[in-house]
Amino acid sequence: MAEFDSANPPRIKLKKKEALWLYSLTDLTFILMAFFALMLSMSKPDQQQFDAVASAVQPQNPASEKATNLTVIAEDLERVIKQLKLEEDARVQIDANGLLLEFSENLVFSSGSAQTGAAFATTTEKILRILSRTPDRYQVIVEGHTDDLPIQSRQFKSNWELSSARGIALLKTLQQRGLNENRMRVLAVAHTQPKVPIEGKTGQSLKDARKANRRVVIRLD
Repeated sequence: MAEFDSANPPRIKLKKKEALWLYSLTDLTFILMAFFALMLSMSKPDQQQFDAVASAVQPQNPASEKATNLTVIAEDLERVIKQLKLEEDARVQIDANGLLLEFSENLVFSSGSAQTGAAFATTTEKILRILSRTPDRYQVIVEGHTDDLPIQSRQFKSNWELSSARGIALLKTLQQRGLNENRMRVLAVAHTQPKVPIEGKTGQSLKDARKANRRVVIRLD
């Protein structure tokens, strides 16, 4: 009987047809990896969940300040809004895209105008101060929204121009309170993203919907 050489074990030769499934498995694995990489690159992280994780991993020092995240900012804004009794004209919300602060038109602008009202700055001073002190990691996006009625103005030829001008006016107000302009963006939305749909509405219901759609939104993203 021939002795077995442990240093040179016999090789098992696979027939070509028997190894074809390995090529298919390799191709499938590569395709799955590419698919999940694409999905990850297209996905947007939930800012609220990110803040929660970031707060959890911070050093637990009792003497340190409370971590400033979207939840804390929202609580501060809601408290000030309640103090100023602006619940009907200002609203705070947190969603997967970040924090949303909404001002009704009558709090900020007069109809058809992009000039902030005289009382706006003093009325909302505390709110604007909170926004100006938010961490630099948040981008500040100012959105101008109008209703669906075509504007009749010598200054503005369309609702697009009006919504853009309103966004810029509010951006300048924030900039005057120390917000870094490198963090700010203006988004003109005009009538394309109504808060309340107007289809099928008439009379007072239609007027109320249009009134709700005329607004300015500040997002922390």
